[in-house]
Amino acid sequence: MKKITLLVSAFLFVFVANMNAQQSVIDDLDETFDSAEVIRIEAKRVKAALKTLSVDYLINNNPNPDVSTYLQVMDVSMEVVEEFSDEVNYFIGSAAQGNSNIDPSSIQSKASQIEGNEDFVRIKSAELATAIQQNNRNTASQLFSQIRGFLNTQINLAKEIKTEATALKSLAMVYNVRIELVDERSGASVPAGTLPGYAATNQDTGQIYYTDYYNFDTFTNLPAGTYRFDAYDGYFDGASSAIVTLDQSLVGSDGYIVVTLRYWSE
Repeated sequence: MKKITLLVSAFLFVFVANMNAQQSVIDDLDETFDSAEVIRIEAKRVKAALKTLSVDYLINNNPNPDVSTYLQVMDVSMEVVEEFSDEVNYFIGSAAQGNSNIDPSSIQSKASQIEGNEDFVRIKSAELATAIQQNNRNTASQLFSQIRGFLNTQINLAKEIKTEATALKSLAMVYNVRIELVDERSGASVPAGTLPGYAATNQDTGQIYYTDYYNFDTFTNLPAGTYRFDAYDGYFDGASSAIVTLDQSLVGSDGYIVVTLRYWSE
């Protein structure tokens, strides 16, 4: 009895630890998403200030527009963009460490490009201030366009990061599956331990997962995907296969997806 209790306790500990790890990965992806949204908002803030300045200088023909306000908005917002680009890199890296299915390279590349553009926005804004001071309208017009392009790139990349982070959350999900046997003739329940063991084959990757000696009827932490569940045949008995796409809607109140295989015997 003590041995059974210890085994159950160990299983529960692993189950809870794995669930916590999964939630940590999802939290990291949420932080990645939120950080990208901050970048988008700040880049749009600078873009709005740039538009105000360009209208006043190029449309209203004001030779002394409020450049200092634009530069102040730009400086503060680009500081935030730089900080949260680092946040994106940190959190997507943390998510990848917690789940090997997550490839952080695309998001990290976009975050690095955003941070690089931040330097260009600063440089071109300083040049813009000089051009306006010298009343060089042609140069100023070109610089307005260039800065706007850098900001649009930051905004679009931030949107792409948000989309990718959301998509990666599906890879972070893992599922627990329990095999149940039903007699193909009578429909009666058959103990899962009647057969030697079970396997789950991911239909996309071909990777095979197995039950173990202690948890002979359960698979823990299967990554999201479509699987073929098979039973090892006994001497005179076996079970059918079943193909199931793991989904949150299939999870029962006990945290398991039940896969039913039809048991046969000679």
